[in-house]
Amino acid sequence: MVTNPMVVLRRENARLQTENDQLKEELGNLREFVRILTHLEALTRKIQKDTELKPLLEDLFEQALKLLNAPDGSLLILDEETNELAFVVVRGALKENLTGYRISADEGIAGWVIKNSQPALVRDVRRDTRFSHMVDEQFTFRTQSIAAAPLIGDQRVFGVVELLNQPGDEPFSENDIGLLSLLCRFWGEALADIERRAPEKA
Repeated sequence: MVTNPMVVLRRENARLQTENDQLKEELGNLREFVRILTHLEALTRKIQKDTELKPLLEDLFEQALKLLNAPDGSLLILDEETNELAFVVVRGALKENLTGYRISADEGIAGWVIKNSQPALVRDVRRDTRFSHMVDEQFTFRTQSIAAAPLIGDQRVFGVVELLNQPGDEPFSENDIGLLSLLCRFWGEALADIERRAPEKA
C-alpha cells in the first residue's frame, strides 16, 4: 500500500509543530527559573532579621507554584526537636485550615522526602504506598498528584516543598521535578546562608 506523500508531510509537520511548542514551553520555564533564582539572591541579601524570613518564603513559594502551574501546595519546615513538619506556607484550598498544622516527620510523601533527602514525583497518589491519607481525610481534600523536593542547604535538610494537583492528563513531568529540585536546592542554601549570618545580626 502506497502512502500519500501529502499525508506523510502533514503528519511530519504536526509532529514538528508539537516538538516546537514543547521546546518553547521548556525555554519559557527555564527563563522563569533563572528569574526566580536572581530574585532569590537579591532578596536573601536584604534579610536583616528573622521577621523578614516569612515574607521571603511566601514570595518564593508563590513563584514556585506559578512555575509548575500547581493550584495547591505547602512549604513545610522541619522541627528537629519534635521531629515534626510544620506547614509554614500553604496555598490553595487548604490555606486557612492547614497553615500552622503539624505532622510527624516520618509521615507520607513529605516524610519520605525528608528521610531520603530526595525529590518525589507522584502522578497518582492512590498507587503510591508512601502517601498518607490523614490530611485528605481530616480536611476533606483530594490529593491527586504531588511534586515534592527537599530544602537542603549546607548538607542540612530544612524542610520540604510539596506542589499538588497540576491539571492535565499527565500531571508533573520529569522536567517539573527537575526544576523544583534545583529551585529547592538554591532555596535551601539561601536559608543556610541566612542562618550563618544570624549571629552577626544579634
